[in-house]
Parts: sequence; structure tokens; C-alpha cells
Amino acid sequence: MKFLRIAIKDLRTEFRTKGTINFLFLFAFLSIMLFSATVGDPEPALLWVVFIFAGMLGYSRAFLREVETGTLDALRISPVSPSSILFGKIVYNAAIMLILEVFVIPVFMAVFGIYPKNVLLSVIILTAGNLAFVIVSSSLSVLVIKSRARELLLPVLLFPIVFPVIISTVQAFTMAVSGNLDGIQGPISVILGFSTATLAVGYLTIDYALIE
Repeated sequence: MKFLRIAIKDLRTEFRTKGTINFLFLFAFLSIMLFSATVGDPEPALLWVVFIFAGMLGYSRAFLREVETGTLDALRISPVSPSSILFGKIVYNAAIMLILEVFVIPVFMAVFGIYPKNVLLSVIILTAGNLAFVIVSSSLSVLVIKSRARELLLPVLLFPIVFPVIISTVQAFTMAVSGNLDGIQGPISVILGFSTATLAVGYLTIDYALIE
């Protein structure tokens, strides 16, 4: 369970500094206010858009913080496997994502007046889509942490790869909100299958990604 120790270490650091959490909360709130002022007929998928852009900016910080503080090299030479480092960062980002959901979902529903007919299923689908996004962004951020243009390079790599999850989450979430569940198994299967495949690829390649 070494990956849990890494995740707990990162969470303790984050709760002490609150840099990423405060940034994500502010960005999500401003995005919701902007959409409320500019979108006349809001769609439920806007909530997913808020999470996508917030996550794209925030989830990569898990590895970037290690580079900025110079602790990534210490992690590499420590008796911790590279896969444990990756899984620890994924668990950390997933925890941040869940905290963000607790804040953003009620605010979004109150501002736009959108209340899902199947609340539990809507939250589960949104969480599954966010978790897939966390897995992909955490795995890809390892590949760009040494790049000078990493803040620009990550979105370029991220969006084409995560596109199936974006489309599937929008479809499944819209169905759950409207209460029309016909065919919802298809997009849910895509989300779960994509998450599993990406996690497996990350596990198999993390050893090489951390090599200088």
C-alpha cells in the first residue's frame, strides 16, 4: 500500500498549502458564473465541461509539484516502485476530484436550476467520467513534466486521447439527467473500458516514463 502513503503525503501537503484546491474551486465557480451569464439555454453537459477544464489545469500539478520542489528524483531512488508513484498520484487527484464534485455539483444545479431525475446515477456517471479523466491526465503528465512547454503540451496530448470519454460521459450524463436510460449501457461501458485500458497502459509504461 505504498501508493496510499504517497497519496496521503500529497493530500497533507495540499491541505496545508491549499494551492491547487483553492485554484480549482475559484476556476470552477468563475466558469459556472460565466456560463450562467452567456448561455441562454444551459445543457447538463456544461457541468462536465467545467470539470474537464478545471481538471486539465489542476491534475497535472501532482507531478509538477515534485519537479518544482526537486523531490521527484528522491521518489525515483526511494524503495518505491514507479507504479506505486503513479497510483499514488491517481488516488491523490481522485480525492481532489471528489472534493471538487461536492462543491461544484450543488452550485451548478442551484445556478442553472437543473435537477437530474436520477440523481444517484448522474453523480455515479459524472464521477466515473472524472475518474477516467484523472487516470489519463495523471499518466500523461509524467511524459511532459520535463518539457519547457509542459503547460501547453499536456492539453494537446490529452484531448485527442480522452475524447471517447468526453463523448461517452456527455451521452450517459444527459440520459441520466433526463431520465431516459435507453442505451445508457453503451457509453458507460466505454467509460469503464477506457479507464481500465488506460490504467493498464500507465502501469506498463511508467517505468520507462520516469527514466531521464
